[in-house]
Amino acid sequence: MAQRNESDVLCEVIDNTRELTLYYLTKLKGIDIYKTFTAGNQQFNSAFWIICHLAWAQDYLLLKATAGPDLKIGWLKKFGIGTSLPPREECPPVAEVLEALQKIHLAAVQHLKTLVGDELSESNLIELKFGDDRSKRVCIQHCIRHEGVHMGQLSWLIKMHGVK
Repeated sequence: MAQRNESDVLCEVIDNTRELTLYYLTKLKGIDIYKTFTAGNQQFNSAFWIICHLAWAQDYLLLKATAGPDLKIGWLKKFGIGTSLPPREECPPVAEVLEALQKIHLAAVQHLKTLVGDELSESNLIELKFGDDRSKRVCIQHCIRHEGVHMGQLSWLIKMHGVK
């Protein structure tokens, strides 16, 4: 078996994580993906916001942070950290979001596979830091964790919508 480099392994985990996210997205058919739920005083993000936020996160953490290509998807900024679901009429169409989700993912994996050797240890371009680590690697690792967290939210939203 050929020796794989670190970038290949990270990309395999990114792909594997996205496959499970896509599985949960199939469970959203027939429900109002803009609907939000409240528990106590806390309002939860809608499935639509989470999908858009996952696209934003891969663009930000995997492309912008590592000097990848700029795909020029203007609506992403509406779904960054700390944002709320815009009014429905200001949201991009679902088909466009799903296309962007795939386009960003493919571009990110293709780009990350070009990072070899010490390039993963270089400082990221968004100044993200975990502890003392400011590497491109830490951005990639965070993106993997981040998607898993939001995937869990999607699974709960699906149950809250009554889908098994």
